[in-house]
Amino acid sequence: MVAAEDTGENNEVIAVVIKPGIYVTGEAVEGEVWINFIGLRRTPVEEVHVKLRGSVFTKITKQIGDAAVTKRRRVELVRDTISLWCRGSGYPPAGSDILKLPFRFTLSPTEALPSCHYTGFHKSGRVMYNVEVVGVRSGWRLNKRLSNALAVLPPDKAGAELSRNMRLGEIPPWRSIKFQKSIRRGIWGEFSNVEATLSIPDLPTIPIFTAIPFVLSVVTVSKTTRKDDTPTDQPIFPAPPLTPQGVEFKLTRAVMVHTRAWVANGTDTVAPLGGLSPQAKDPHFYDEVQVENIMKTWIPVFGEEKKSKGSWRQQVDFRSTFKLTCPPTFTTETMHVKYFLNLKIAFPGIGNDLKTEIPIDVISSMLPPGSGEWDGPPPELDLPPVYFSSADVDHDEKDSE
Repeated sequence: MVAAEDTGENNEVIAVVIKPGIYVTGEAVEGEVWINFIGLRRTPVEEVHVKLRGSVFTKITKQIGDAAVTKRRRVELVRDTISLWCRGSGYPPAGSDILKLPFRFTLSPTEALPSCHYTGFHKSGRVMYNVEVVGVRSGWRLNKRLSNALAVLPPDKAGAELSRNMRLGEIPPWRSIKFQKSIRRGIWGEFSNVEATLSIPDLPTIPIFTAIPFVLSVVTVSKTTRKDDTPTDQPIFPAPPLTPQGVEFKLTRAVMVHTRAWVANGTDTVAPLGGLSPQAKDPHFYDEVQVENIMKTWIPVFGEEKKSKGSWRQQVDFRSTFKLTCPPTFTTETMHVKYFLNLKIAFPGIGNDLKTEIPIDVISSMLPPGSGEWDGPPPELDLPPVYFSSADVDHDEKDSE
């Protein structure tokens, strides 16, 4: 990718060229800085240096009386600077106006933390890495600055091996998570039963960029009724969802941020999962979901067979996969991030939704540098656009306490 400082006449004074994609802790960050000597005549620069920076930024705002008070903290992870050029030290080759200056850093932060960005009400936290190029100008003139945010993940050899095995079809034994509830259509009357079972591979941790198969079975058993009283042209309450839009399966996260003085907690939704969601921005979101509507069965009440009393059992199975593309779970001095799988199945009536929350440990699936290459399409880490447009990031900002 290329970032540039434009003079307004399509002559870039300074540009930086750097490999796009995910960087792994411990690997080299290489690129080139281009200096355009035509633009340099109109925008004098005395020196060019390039910085590799990484920090954890946390911010909390509280209303104290009539004033909104903000506390900030920055914990430095990596700091390295290379001086590339000063006026008179180098010129473009003959026939060119561009001087290309290579640079190389080793990405070795004090803690192997993933890139991450969280913003909540009156609180925020982010783990930010970037390469910044500075064109130093003399006198009162502002320096020219270019910032390239880096998507960074820690290596995890075990996670990489597990992910590779899963992609090759080596699925471990499965486990089932069952949750149920008694519901009724109104305030009075007999209860019906709704139950859901989520079956997934029995993994102690879930590696990112890995398709995880699952089966969600939804079973409902109606209240006791007479078989002859069952309407043939109406659904039997409680009817299980028949389409992927009738289930909400999503990844959520809990985040704790703190400065030296204050602590704040927040939660947010990271992404819908597995093609199960009431709404989807992508029209192909539901394509891989297989739905099996099992024929309803009559369960007679023991001893009441002659009166045709019993309940109706209905079942629907959803089969699909989900893939996590979020930063892994992590805990550091000023920011903690953990994840949950959330399932909700809506049934008519107040308080009748069936839901559960399952804590999961999300890990990296990136190989350590020098251990080989990722097989398949290059993975992309799910970071908001604001992470990459944070031109105002100040890795030298002071704590406010």
